[in-house]
Amino acid sequence: MVDANPLLSALLGGRAREILFHGAWAFFSPQTTLFEVEKYLPFVAQKLGCPELDLFREFELLPVTAVQPHVYDLEMRRATQLIGWRDPKDVPVLALALRLHLPVWTEDRDFENLPGVSVCKTADLLPLAGRP
Repeated sequence: MVDANPLLSALLGGRAREILFHGAWAFFSPQTTLFEVEKYLPFVAQKLGCPELDLFREFELLPVTAVQPHVYDLEMRRATQLIGWRDPKDVPVLALALRLHLPVWTEDRDFENLPGVSVCKTADLLPLAGRP
């Protein structure tokens, strides 16, 4: 289960890219989160000094499965109670993680210390991908 910030990091050339393309894991994200990342592509392209269309193509190649809301709808209430007061945009990510019983890969501190929720940081995953 991947949040928006590792995806943006990967597009910016960060170490998250190594994890995404390692091939050892399958990654899922709510469709709404992928739409959120897509909104930032013009800014990221400008920051990188590359054509927006090239970055959009890179984004489309990220090995992340978009999950529709009907898959995690049953967990939205619980997710809202757990994290909605911190950041409502995080609710679908948490709901999907709860539904799939997967940890959330994020650098977002809003996910920390939530009961019954496991969080992975990029630094936690790099050694598992054979990277220091």
